[in-house]
Amino acid sequence: MFFLDTYAIIEMARGNPSYRPFVREPVITMRANLLEVYYILAQSEETALADSSLKLLGPHSVDLPVELIARVAEFRLLKKGATGRRFSYADATGYVYARENGYEFLTGAEEFEALPFVRYVR
Repeated sequence: MFFLDTYAIIEMARGNPSYRPFVREPVITMRANLLEVYYILAQSEETALADSSLKLLGPHSVDLPVELIARVAEFRLLKKGATGRRFSYADATGYVYARENGYEFLTGAEEFEALPFVRYVR
């Protein structure tokens, strides 16, 4: 199973051919990622894509379990991405959640390129 981060969801919604192999795979994401996706797509005047992404992935989304809050904060404090920047809250939350649950983290965000359990797709 794949955990879809914001980058992956947007690329799938926009029809990036590199993400076609993952369309029929079992997936999960966090509601925080759906919020980011909706905001980014709406900001780009792609509200129809935002709506369809929310409708499609809403049933496959979860909230952050309370027991992971400390791990997410620690990850965000101690790690920097490949670009030297700290991870966003949504990115840190998704990555920690995926690792804790044995999911592969699907992304094209450069920050994750060298981390374990990441499928990096551009």
